[in-house]
Amino acid sequence: MRVKEVPTPDARSGENDPRAETRRLSGLILVDGALRKAETEAQFDVIHPGDLSVIGTTPRCGQADVDAAVEAARRAQILWRKVPARDRGRMLQKAADAVEARRDIVERVLSLDTGNALRTQARPETGSAVDLTRMFGGLAGELKGETVPAASPNVLHYTTRDPIGVVAGIIPWNAPLFLFVAKIAPAIAAGNSVVVKTAEQAPFCVLLMAEILNTELPPGVLNVISGFGEECGRPLVEHPVVRKVTFTGSLAVGQAIAAYAAPKLCQVTLELGGKNPSIVLADADLDLAIPGIIDGMRYTRQGQACTAASRVFIHEKVYDRVVEGVAKKLSEIRLGDPLHEATDMGAIISAEQFERTLRYMEIAKSTPGVRMIFGGEQPTDPALSKGYYYPPTFLDGLGLESKVCQDEIFGPVATALPFREFDDMIAQANDTPYGLSANLWTRDLSRALEYIERIEAGFVQVNQCAAPRSNVSYGGLKMSGLGKEYALDSMLNHFCSSKTVLINRGTPAVGV
Repeated sequence: MRVKEVPTPDARSGENDPRAETRRLSGLILVDGALRKAETEAQFDVIHPGDLSVIGTTPRCGQADVDAAVEAARRAQILWRKVPARDRGRMLQKAADAVEARRDIVERVLSLDTGNALRTQARPETGSAVDLTRMFGGLAGELKGETVPAASPNVLHYTTRDPIGVVAGIIPWNAPLFLFVAKIAPAIAAGNSVVVKTAEQAPFCVLLMAEILNTELPPGVLNVISGFGEECGRPLVEHPVVRKVTFTGSLAVGQAIAAYAAPKLCQVTLELGGKNPSIVLADADLDLAIPGIIDGMRYTRQGQACTAASRVFIHEKVYDRVVEGVAKKLSEIRLGDPLHEATDMGAIISAEQFERTLRYMEIAKSTPGVRMIFGGEQPTDPALSKGYYYPPTFLDGLGLESKVCQDEIFGPVATALPFREFDDMIAQANDTPYGLSANLWTRDLSRALEYIERIEAGFVQVNQCAAPRSNVSYGGLKMSGLGKEYALDSMLNHFCSSKTVLINRGTPAVGV
C-alpha cells in the first residue's frame, strides 16, 4: 500500500512568511526583556526538515551568556516575587492574548522549525500553548498556604507558599511551544523568573513566542538562550543562583541533569521517555480502537512524542480486523511539505533522528518473519527527496525482546503484538524500564479497572488516547521521570517553596 504524498506548494506571501521571521531572529537571544546579540560569536545553522534548507543561525551560548541571563533573571525576580499573585496572573493572561493576536506567524515558524505539519500539529500546539498560559494565569490566585490546628495553646500555626527564585527550563524540539509554556507559565505565575535553553533543532518558534510574551512581562522575568547541552545546558543547571530545573527530553540527558543539579540540592522536574502500550481487548469497540491506535502513536507528529504508543497489544480474536483497519487508515495519511494545508504528516526533525529510524527499520527487516503491515520504505516522490520524510509504519512478527519493541525510537514506527491471556499481556506491557503512558480499549468495566490498577504508567487512558493538555496532571513512573506538569499541582508542588510558621501569642503587653 502506498502512502499519499503532497507536492511542494508555491512560495507564500511575505506578510506571514516564517522564513522572514527566522532571518530576523537569527543570531539573537532574549535577555532582560529584549532581543540582543549573544556574548559568544559562535553560531550554528538551523535546518528546515522539509527541504534541508538553512532557515537561520542561532548562538552557541556558553558560560558568559548563561551568566548574563541568570543575572537578569535574579534581578527581575527580586521585584517580581513582590507583585501580587493575581496581578502576575493577569499579566500572563495578557501575554497569552498577545500571542493569540499573532498566532498565524507563530504557528508557521513552529512548522518551519520542527517539520511538523501546519494543520494537524503546529496550529493545535500553538492553541494549546496559549490555553496553558491563560490557565496558569488564572490559577495564580490559588497560591495559598494553609492554617493548621495548633498542638499547643495560644499558638498560631500556618504555612506559606513562596517563589523558589530563578528557574532553569530546558526544552526539546518535538513540541517546543507547549513544553516551553509548561515550564515558564507555572513558574512565572508563582513569582519566579526563568531562563530557558531552547532545543538546538527548533529555537526560533520559542524565541518568537518569548519576544511576544515579553511585551506584557517585566524585563528579565523571562529569558531565552540557545546552544548545546554541555556548553550551555550544563552551566545553566549548575549555576549557583538557579534553584529549580525543569527538563523534558531523553532518559540519558535527564539522568545527567539530575547529576549536575545534585551537589547544590536543587529541585528537579524531569519528563523523560516512554515505550508505551496501546492495548485492544477482544470486546473493544473497533470503531474507537482503530483510529485511536493511529492517534495514540502520534503518527501525524512523525511518532516524535513521549506518549507515542508504539507497542500495540491486540487480542488474537480481533487481531486481523484491527491490523487491516489500521493499514486502511494509514493509507489515508498524506505525507508532504509541513507548511502545505493538505499535509497530515510532515518531516522527521533531523538527520540524527532520521538515521535512527532507518537503523531500527533495518533491525526489523532483518528479523525472520517480520511483516510490513503498512509503510516501511522511504517515499519515492521526487518532491520529498530533499527532506527527512518517512511514512507511517506498522509492522508485526517481532518478539517483545527485539530492540524495536524495547527502545524508544522516536520515529513513525509501531509494532503489533498479538496476545491471548490478559495476565500475560499486562506483564509484557510492564516489561520496560519506562512508565509514562498507556491506553486500553475495552467495553469491560471490570477489566478496565484491573488494568488501571496493574499497569505501570503515570498517564492512563481507557477508550481514548488524548494528548496531554492543560489542567490534566501529567508525568511518568519508573524511568519516565520525576514530577507532574500541566495542572495546578505542578505549580504548587514544583515551582513553590514553603515555610512552616509557629507564633506563640505570649502575654499581652502591660497597659495595653
